[in-house]
Amino acid sequence: MSEKRKLKKSLLVRLDDKQYACIINYARQRDITANSLVRECLAGALSPSNTYRRIKTVKAYSPRTPPKPEYIKELYRLRESTAELCGALVQYAIKTRQDGHVMAHDEAEKLIPDVRQAVLNLDTLRRKLERHG
Repeated sequence: MSEKRKLKKSLLVRLDDKQYACIINYARQRDITANSLVRECLAGALSPSNTYRRIKTVKAYSPRTPPKPEYIKELYRLRESTAELCGALVQYAIKTRQDGHVMAHDEAEKLIPDVRQAVLNLDTLRRKLERHG
């Protein structure tokens, strides 16, 4: 396992639909994960009360962010297309240089900074719109 976990041991407990729904609903009401709720219940049932207080709960169910407006999504698409255009221009410049087409290469090289700047400008515009939208 590549990650280091604080909680390394686990048990598989099979539940019927009602038991599972009860645990999930109660955990959501407390804004913790179902696993944290089960750990708390087990610690409380099997250990002295001071151990029960030391069980660290895990926050869950962060509030959902609202979906982005359509105009922001379109701005993302435009930015992506512009960035792809920039990449295509770079590839074109490389190929024309390799093939010895000096004029075509020079023209492509002149366009690349402007297209890159357009990508950065679209990023700036998107950030401003998201902050104030």
